[in-house]
Amino acid sequence: MENQIEKKTWQTTAKEYGVITGSILVMVVGIYFFKFPNNFSFGGISGFASVVSGVTNWSATEFTNIVNMLLLLLGFFFLGKDFGFKTVYATLVMTVALELMESFCPMEHPLTNDPLLELVFAIFLPAVGS
Repeated sequence: MENQIEKKTWQTTAKEYGVITGSILVMVVGIYFFKFPNNFSFGGISGFASVVSGVTNWSATEFTNIVNMLLLLLGFFFLGKDFGFKTVYATLVMTVALELMESFCPMEHPLTNDPLLELVFAIFLPAVGS
């Protein structure tokens, strides 16, 4: 059998980046509207950001964006420039989306008075996005 490498068309690439963008946006909705206002901290950068936000004057969005950028720089430093454009793209989309949410939809309190419902959406939306 011959090993043939198929060339990606621009449509395939556009579809891949469209899926990445949509997935990140679903994750951001779950993180921004349900995780951050309830101070849920169940792991990852956004979970740690909730803890830092509760202890300091930093916003969870600000902390998440700074740490994500530092981790990208470390990735390039240790893994090289072939680290992955899709990773950089996804991180930048998440950063911009969180900043836009914070600017256009400021949250002072959770959306509902039901913590269990908020928890379900805080877990479900990022899981679907992932």
